[in-house]
Amino acid sequence: MATVNDHGQPQNSAFNYQRNVEKAFLTLRGILQGVVADKQLNETEVLFLDTWLKNERHAKMEGDMLDVCDLLTDILEDGVVTHDELNDLKNLVSDVLEFGHNDESTYEAQLNQMLGYLQGITADNVLTEKEITAFQQWLKSHEAVLSTWPGDVLIQRINEILADGIITEEEKADLLETIKQITGQRFLETGIAHGMATEFCTQPLEIFTIRDANICFTGKFVSGTRTEVEKMAKAQGAAISKSITKKLDLLVIGTIASRDWKFSSLGRKIEAAIKLQNEGSQLKIVTEKNWLKLVEL
Repeated sequence: MATVNDHGQPQNSAFNYQRNVEKAFLTLRGILQGVVADKQLNETEVLFLDTWLKNERHAKMEGDMLDVCDLLTDILEDGVVTHDELNDLKNLVSDVLEFGHNDESTYEAQLNQMLGYLQGITADNVLTEKEITAFQQWLKSHEAVLSTWPGDVLIQRINEILADGIITEEEKADLLETIKQITGQRFLETGIAHGMATEFCTQPLEIFTIRDANICFTGKFVSGTRTEVEKMAKAQGAAISKSITKKLDLLVIGTIASRDWKFSSLGRKIEAAIKLQNEGSQLKIVTEKNWLKLVEL
């Protein structure tokens, strides 16, 4: 078992590196599928791809990832993205998706790829009918992610939208916001191509008693190390849990995303907590921001 640092993150750099490389390739595959889901590619999507790849400097740039990165560098060198350059990139993406390595046999692989796909179709902040129907077909062909969050929520929402054969602008906007909340993808607003899936699954806490509550913390925190935030909770009478159990009252998610989480933006603890909620647990999931408000009460 890998040892952890004061933030509760694995310290084994070799373990983290290999896992992050595998995750990056799977996420990239999903992103590539997403950006061309509507059979088009625009300048914003090119910039998103370039930003995402630059953020993946920790990953071993080779094969498909290196090819895409090199072409993007050439395209963006003069600051102008021409129609021919878009076609060249689209053709390369098509080749990568058709002939590239494609291991989708595990749940984890499919989940990473799905999160990448969602980032891809929302990169330009526009969700089209073609992208929605293409994603529905993708979900149907990747059954491993349909029975757990967020795949179960997404397929239900999309099936409802497509049930009458008409997709309204309101439905597109609502689904776009849902996907952005799930992935944390706010590229046009922040310029950052990596997000955190903390918005969609968290709840506000208006009244909550910390004393005697069973609390678990996950992720990295702006307000201090994991050890420090746990001490703060203990000082107010809370019991600290290192894992997700049926006795848990509160899961607090740190503000800072960690590359070492099991999935690109969804942690194991978050996934386990949502599963308990679906089974009827009163467990609450909150962000660090809401936790700090709670501590101040």
